[in-house]
Amino acid sequence: MTAPALAPQVAPIDAIEIVRGQASTLDEVVFASAHLWPTLLVGLVCIGLLLWAARTRNRAIAALGNHVLVRRLIASVHPGYRLVTSISVVGAVFAISLGLLRLQYGGSAKVVPASGLDIVLAVDYSKSMLARDVYPSRSERLEAELSRFLDDADRRGDRVGVVVFAGGARGFPVTRDVRLLKLYLRKADPKTEQPGGTNLGRALNVALTFLVDARRAIGPNDDVQEARNRGQPPGSQPVEIPEAETDQAIVLLTDGEDNASRPIEVAKAAAKLGVRVFTVGIGSKSGEPIQKFDEDGEPDGFVVDEDGEFVVTRLDTETLEIIAKETGGAYVEVDPDTFSLDEVRAKLESLSRSQRQDEIEIAREEGFHFAVIAALLLLSLSLGLGDRRKASVPPRRT
Repeated sequence: MTAPALAPQVAPIDAIEIVRGQASTLDEVVFASAHLWPTLLVGLVCIGLLLWAARTRNRAIAALGNHVLVRRLIASVHPGYRLVTSISVVGAVFAISLGLLRLQYGGSAKVVPASGLDIVLAVDYSKSMLARDVYPSRSERLEAELSRFLDDADRRGDRVGVVVFAGGARGFPVTRDVRLLKLYLRKADPKTEQPGGTNLGRALNVALTFLVDARRAIGPNDDVQEARNRGQPPGSQPVEIPEAETDQAIVLLTDGEDNASRPIEVAKAAAKLGVRVFTVGIGSKSGEPIQKFDEDGEPDGFVVDEDGEFVVTRLDTETLEIIAKETGGAYVEVDPDTFSLDEVRAKLESLSRSQRQDEIEIAREEGFHFAVIAALLLLSLSLGLGDRRKASVPPRRT
């Protein structure tokens, strides 16, 4: 049997001293889904039904008539087997209920520092990011740098979200689990992002919505969801938004060529909410042709306009600088020869720390599978045993 997986739980900082001072804390048995305790009542209901069935059966037997004859007719029924079968069924129901409560035991504790930053990475995955003015390409170098950025954020205890955008935008809300974020980014590919283009306004809107959701400490409510559906920044809606417990920032990584949306307006909405936008310019100002790909994802020449001229992508520093200035952030231009997000990380470090306290993450061993195995064994016993006596084989006559 393989070792059970560790199930992470997060406890407030007040519990840290308890865990440190009492080593026995991690030896306790707990129920991760204790709120499902009403399922235990199903077992009590089964007991009641079995007792009612036994009483009804005895009454029916008594009403049949001749007591001796009836006893002979039901002589094949073994009362002991029937009792064991009933107990097995009830035990299996209780075991399944315990499994649903997610019994956990032992484990280990780790202090998770809260650096006080909520960050959303808005990453441009339009076709222009396939340009090779950055070796081996803008998108490939960016993927490697984002992985380093997420590892660094994990060490600091930051909460991070991700928005991937081209002509549209989609994303993953703010979380501490960088493994999910890396997996999400790994599945993104400029070759498959639809529709094409670079919609900075929509990307900033989704990123801002994630940060508003983080302030509420719940999923997006109806008002924010409605604003998102209408494509309007949350800050422009007459919705009461709580103050942030910590500094919040959006890191916008793009070549900045946006001809479809109005990102400056979203930046102003972010400034009203106290969210800073740090813009990162990727690529060259001289311009690079945009590569095309066929249905199999293989290079298929370059994009041309109606006149047959190559479509060139250039770094639009002016738009990115305005966005950063409007929100009190900063603009960083990535050098193709020394591609790095270290300068961005340094600027984020200058932001104030959180009002949140450190947390401890308790990873306990899952024990629900023991209850499931017990339930299967009890059900197998009840099905295999039955309630009839074993038929005796008469001796052969010679």
